[in-house]
Amino acid sequence: MLLILLPVVFTTACKKETTTSKPEEEIASVAAKGAPTKILVCHYDALKGNWKTMTINLTAWPEHQAHGDVRLDDPDGDGYVPNNNCGYGQMGDCNDNNAAINPGATEIIGNGIDENCNGLADDWQIGGDYQGGKLAYILQPGDPGYVANETHGLIAAASDQSSAEWGCFGTTISGADGTALGTGNQNTIDIMAGCSTAGIAARICGDLVLNGYSDWFLPSKDELNKLYINRVAIGGFASDYYWSSSQNDGTNAWLISLFQRVNGKDNAYRVRAVRAF
Repeated sequence: MLLILLPVVFTTACKKETTTSKPEEEIASVAAKGAPTKILVCHYDALKGNWKTMTINLTAWPEHQAHGDVRLDDPDGDGYVPNNNCGYGQMGDCNDNNAAINPGATEIIGNGIDENCNGLADDWQIGGDYQGGKLAYILQPGDPGYVANETHGLIAAASDQSSAEWGCFGTTISGADGTALGTGNQNTIDIMAGCSTAGIAARICGDLVLNGYSDWFLPSKDELNKLYINRVAIGGFASDYYWSSSQNDGTNAWLISLFQRVNGKDNAYRVRAVRAF
């Protein structure tokens, strides 16, 4: 008797799940009734050699995850899903279990977490939350105060403090004429010492205690210009004039809007405090 031996191939695969042509509607319908029992995934079909979206039971997810499938139902509800080969959704979420972490999030500097999913934990992102405000500018080579291999710069308050006069119209304040980066703090000290008027721009900033920090000051002309350049990333700026701490003469000081100019100290313009780090 001749025995014919036939090869037998054993394969492993995820348990077969029911697919649907409208998985989003099914997921939404289940979610509306309470905790979801089914989820949407991007699944690799080994038999057909392609990726496809499919609905599976939530209890089957660990097995699918182990095989490289990607969950697409956005469990943290932030509007983003992980990168996937199905081209599904707004991709790039690096932690779909935390709504504060996604490509649209603002980086919080100094906490060791990559909030914006760009692959860098604590990248120095202009506009990121840092030490009581928004990172406004990082000193570059050639800037006053720049130190190689160290990170220093300016932090802006997240919103305007008020509108106020520069103060002491007609009086030249000794020492308050610094315009460069790094001079705003001393300008503010000199203005507060030389002008006793309450509620002036420099005093509002110098007396400010915000988010645990009390070393705020009215920025110099060049410091204020850096805020203006990065105003979109920093946020909260109005289409209006902002005072600097840089005095021009006894009656005028520098301010900025669409362009730098001097104007009378007795005019009330917006005030945005900064601090250095």
